[in-house]
Amino acid sequence: MRIKSAAWGAIVLLAFIACEVKERTVEGSVEPFFSATQGIEWVIEREVDHAGKRIDVAVYTFTSRPLAQALLDAHNRGVRVRVILDPAQAAGKYSKAAYLFENGMDVRTERGAGLMHHKFALIDDSILIIGSFNWTAAAEEVNDENILLLKGFSATYKSYSREFERIWRDARAYTGKLPETCDLSATDTRALRKNVGEKAKVCGKVVRVGYSERSNTYFLDFSDNEGGFTAVIFSSAVEKFERLGIDITSYEGETVEVMGELINHPEYGLEIIVEEPSQIQVFK
Repeated sequence: MRIKSAAWGAIVLLAFIACEVKERTVEGSVEPFFSATQGIEWVIEREVDHAGKRIDVAVYTFTSRPLAQALLDAHNRGVRVRVILDPAQAAGKYSKAAYLFENGMDVRTERGAGLMHHKFALIDDSILIIGSFNWTAAAEEVNDENILLLKGFSATYKSYSREFERIWRDARAYTGKLPETCDLSATDTRALRKNVGEKAKVCGKVVRVGYSERSNTYFLDFSDNEGGFTAVIFSSAVEKFERLGIDITSYEGETVEVMGELINHPEYGLEIIVEEPSQIQVFK
């Protein structure tokens, strides 16, 4: 019986070792991690804790408390920390953008035509973390996510470093504030719901412009998620935009202010119906 138990234990150990995949080459090492099996957050936290010089992070969504704390600890021991976030996500209620900014770290938001959808981190001079993993609790606990931890690989590291510097150079410094004229953030759905039935100025980045050819209606979506805020431009208003020479699709990727009465449509969610072009202002 003891022999069978020992044999079974050896099989389990071998199976566990087989799951720990780490490849080494003359350039460096590559190690994959998966949220559903090993977990990912602890790997990033470990590498941040060991950082001695620099940490550059470009991530679409950042709401993780442990990772925010790890960055703060690194900042407090003299490591240079820079973070790039998508502007719409940075304005979200649970984003750690304000926490990082208020604790003295450099935070910027990309102002390109589309989403800042990267998820990578550069640590010191040779460590690169890439994959699908947003720095959120949902990515750690709910989603199927992955990262690759690369150490070495100088050419690859430099390519990602150049991409980070390209975005950083043109990005907008995060200040923790909406434009002064705005009442609400387009990503703060809880606050938006509280103001249903009221006239408001809602600010955010238009992540997508949808179009219904059948009804000649445009939809300015401020979130990738269902139930997010949308500005709706019906056919009767589309004609007004056309007369002024305004291409409604050009709003995609722009940070705008939408003015009007907030409604909560039973099927489509939080909306403002845009009847006049003047209800939309673009921030430059």
